[in-house]
Amino acid sequence: MKLKKVLMACAAACAFAAPAMAEGGMFEGALPENWTADVVAAVKYNYYNFHNWQQDGTSNSMWLVTYHADVQGKWKIANWRNLVDIELGQTWTEGFGTRKSADKLFWESMLDFNMTEQVKPYIGNRFETQIMKGYAYSEDENGDEVKTAISSFMDPAYETQVAGIAYIPNDNFSQRIGFANRMTISNGYGFADDPDTEKFEKFKDEPGLESITEVKYAFSDVVNFHSRLWAFVNFEGTDEIDGKWENLLSVQLMPFIELQVGFDMAYDKDLDEDAQYKNMVLFGLTWRWF
Repeated sequence: MKLKKVLMACAAACAFAAPAMAEGGMFEGALPENWTADVVAAVKYNYYNFHNWQQDGTSNSMWLVTYHADVQGKWKIANWRNLVDIELGQTWTEGFGTRKSADKLFWESMLDFNMTEQVKPYIGNRFETQIMKGYAYSEDENGDEVKTAISSFMDPAYETQVAGIAYIPNDNFSQRIGFANRMTISNGYGFADDPDTEKFEKFKDEPGLESITEVKYAFSDVVNFHSRLWAFVNFEGTDEIDGKWENLLSVQLMPFIELQVGFDMAYDKDLDEDAQYKNMVLFGLTWRWF
């Protein structure tokens, strides 16, 4: 049964990748001249099965689907940029079952006004949530696993409106700073609740200041690096700082085969008073749409 799933996954990946054989991506030339796009999708799958294997080994499998789109339209008065990031993945390990390894749904839309060539006022909107349920795992008195839901789609969800000034000297660097209104939506798991009140709040509104620093650099035609540093300061005080630093190095080893090395660091006092870290090394099928 598991072998059948592996073969089906490989067949699906090949079917999706086939249209990308054309140089430059599946939809090269489809955009108007004033639009640019960097759109990449990837499928990664690992599978190990051990039966009566005398050497050390544990059966396991992992699948991951990612989609990244950076699309920008440029006009004389303004530029409109849209960022979309989707990540969805799970791992299965014999004896432990299935765990979520990646879950992200992100959309950011920014409108930059061309006041000068490098300094631009901007307005924008950002939406963030997850797709699958998240769980905390523990054991009962008999040693059996207890799985407790702690998050789900739209719980929490974050909606942010921003306005400020951007410094964009070139396509490889940008610095934004401005006012932001960050809204947290959580109907059941308490991410928006204030523990100091008796009422259970499902919505939280936080005005503050936001900073976004982005760096992109192409070492060559096959090696690219992208870093994004986001920070939000609630007007209530400096101890209300949230932040996320995302780094990704991509190496195109051969057509449709890519190696990705990433490091993420995040801090959100509402989730945990300690910083969170994530490292990843991914290898798999990747194809470019633009």
